[in-house]
Amino acid sequence: MNAKTILITGANRGIGLETARQLADAGHQIIVGVRNADKLQPTIDQLVKFGVDAEQVSGVQIDLNDSASITAAGKTIADQHPDLGVLINNAGISGDMQKPALETTIPEYQETLNVNLFGTMRVTEAMLPVLLKNRGQIVNLTGPFSATKWYNPAAYRVSKIALNAWIQTLAVDIENQKLPISILGIFPGGVSTDINNHRQGPYMKTTEDAAGLILRILKDGKRHNGDIIGPDGTVISKVE
Repeated sequence: MNAKTILITGANRGIGLETARQLADAGHQIIVGVRNADKLQPTIDQLVKFGVDAEQVSGVQIDLNDSASITAAGKTIADQHPDLGVLINNAGISGDMQKPALETTIPEYQETLNVNLFGTMRVTEAMLPVLLKNRGQIVNLTGPFSATKWYNPAAYRVSKIALNAWIQTLAVDIENQKLPISILGIFPGGVSTDINNHRQGPYMKTTEDAAGLILRILKDGKRHNGDIIGPDGTVISKVE
């Protein structure tokens, strides 16, 4: 992957922050997307403290639960970053990860879907004009299609399965309409972050590992349109 301008949502912590650091170290121009405007400069300062050149990083306020915020961010990107080449939809919420499916209420499912699915869709739509012009790539941090007995957060899993379906539905349209973009999902596996109270265990990765996986996929030279890629870097689902 040649040096490109990359927007990462939810970049003020966890996987997003570490991905921003690693991509900047690889020579990319980074736009950090954060929900709260007062976290923009501290996020940039943190990356500079990590050794990132201050000239490599800028920021935009973008709240996945606020359509007006997303529209404004799309305008900012079009005006100030017309070279945007990659959108990494990393921002999301967990919901209550301890609640079983039957105890999770419809409003709780809806809240998680509003951010993880519909918010991601709105961000993608807002950035699409610039990405189309630049033959860009849309990367979504997602989850698996299948369930596991050791990890079954109801609202979160449902939102990510829905996201996977949307990724592959859009990928089919991209192919059929011959659009000059691509979309994929990356499921990094269990990652110890504050979204899961820094859960530990034999299957849990560090944010450094998760960000490293994202970089490897971005750099492998493949288009990956419609692919859902698993923790070991292999395609676990694709458009047939």
